[in-house]
Amino acid sequence: MKKSTRIYESLNEEEFIKLLKMIKKEHHRVALILAWGAGLRISEIINLKREDINLKEHKMFIRQAKGSKDRIVNTPRNLRERHLPLIPLTIGKRALEAVFLRYSLKCGINRIIGSFERAGKEIPIYRFHFHCLRHSYATRCIEARIPLNQLQIMMGHENLSTTSRYVRANPSDAISNIMEAGI
Repeated sequence: MKKSTRIYESLNEEEFIKLLKMIKKEHHRVALILAWGAGLRISEIINLKREDINLKEHKMFIRQAKGSKDRIVNTPRNLRERHLPLIPLTIGKRALEAVFLRYSLKCGINRIIGSFERAGKEIPIYRFHFHCLRHSYATRCIEARIPLNQLQIMMGHENLSTTSRYVRANPSDAISNIMEAGI
């Protein structure tokens, strides 16, 4: 039986700013900035160390991420010197996911899009999850025409096919490109 694949949606910049404004605690805000601005996985955010961030060179060293791989990524544009004392973050994965869900619902950017039943209990399916911040980073990079092979390195994907999942075919873009090419 084939495994179902979830297509994660992206938050646009307006939605992300709206979400950030709702977040009360600075360490929660830093976690969201790291996911949105560098495409970090939640485990990478939690395991990030202060000495692995170089704001002057705009680089972060991600150690032993998924698949026990190291990589270098950009520092988010909104990450500041004042945020560094908060790293490493003292929050767990589930707590961070709960913060994202609570505030994304509260500010009106998130909603329930369906549900499923597990163990006799109705479980809601939300439009956005914390991982959507990572997806948003990849989508913005693609829209900025960052080459897919470079994005693959930044995202820490072994296969280009994994990275290509972030490329969504947009019929309007396709039609524009075809018209520009004179086809």
